[in-house]
Amino acid sequence: MSLGPLLERVPHALRGSSAYHVPQPPQIRAKLDANELPHAWPTELRTALGAALAEIPLERYPDPRAKVLRDLVAAQHGVSGDQLVFGNGSDELIAMLCAGFAGPILYPVPTFVYYKLAALARGIPAIEVPLDRKFELDEAAVARAITEHKPSVVILALPNNPTGTLWRIGFAFELAARHRDTVIVADEAYVAYSAKTALPHLAEHPNLVIMRTLSKVGMAGLRVGFTISAPAICDVLEKVRPPYNLSSLDQAAAAFAVREAAPWSLASAAEVVAERPKLAAGLAALPGTEVFASAANLVLVRFGAGRAATIWQGLADRGVVVRNFDSPAGGPLAGCLRITVGTARENALLLAELATLT
Repeated sequence: MSLGPLLERVPHALRGSSAYHVPQPPQIRAKLDANELPHAWPTELRTALGAALAEIPLERYPDPRAKVLRDLVAAQHGVSGDQLVFGNGSDELIAMLCAGFAGPILYPVPTFVYYKLAALARGIPAIEVPLDRKFELDEAAVARAITEHKPSVVILALPNNPTGTLWRIGFAFELAARHRDTVIVADEAYVAYSAKTALPHLAEHPNLVIMRTLSKVGMAGLRVGFTISAPAICDVLEKVRPPYNLSSLDQAAAAFAVREAAPWSLASAAEVVAERPKLAAGLAALPGTEVFASAANLVLVRFGAGRAATIWQGLADRGVVVRNFDSPAGGPLAGCLRITVGTARENALLLAELATLT
């Protein structure tokens, strides 16, 4: 249905954009489209978590400061509690950064789509700096764009999604030192799979923000993320953070995960890291593929424009779900599929099905 006269109330930048859409085939044999950890929690952890959640007083509002979770995360990362801001996943934290430091937001492309969506929703200019054909970062182009556009916030996904590439982390420190009036964000959603972090350098740079999430290490259903930064930046973000943005159940489950499930999460992530090169080698052995180096729990593969969409549909018909970036409109991701690294069984199933489709 048409919005009619209400269309004039919708910002121009939103009128031509699309809502985030996740296709759901009727049957799923291997879900490899969302960069989730492929391993389910062990029964003993699930049972203990259920008992802990049963004690939550649902008739009461959540702790607005998430004190229990805050203390655990602070201890885990060796920072103080006033250096943390919690969000309903990374998405909400990105929106808070846009709202708190209103002004142009700059990021390389292709990258995580919500950087752009968060800016558009708030009427903030989005400055996009193209990556090269191998999806490596053009540092000189980023530096020139910052000088020209003077963004309030620069976001670097380290490693990047959907490409998996890990750019030079030191570049983030150099930008933070050179542009003290700009918030430099190191989005470390996939740090469990790269083992590279900007955290040891945080104290040197008062305008550096590190963003983390529990979504990629077995807790995607919780939607809990956090930033680590100087307290002064936290103070700004707290002003735009929705009250009670983390439910009592999410807080308790996240606290349980940090306290009790961390060893299991680390071991499970290590299994994914061990599977990643095997999957990449299997994909590279298929005819007509280009596989990009990855430091995340995903592998980006170029099959060719049009061909990738056909292969994606064939996999979906067989219950194997991957992320399709192919588009008739072209663009840097045309012909590409992004594949989450699954279990050994899931990866073998994927490769067997691809062998019949390529």
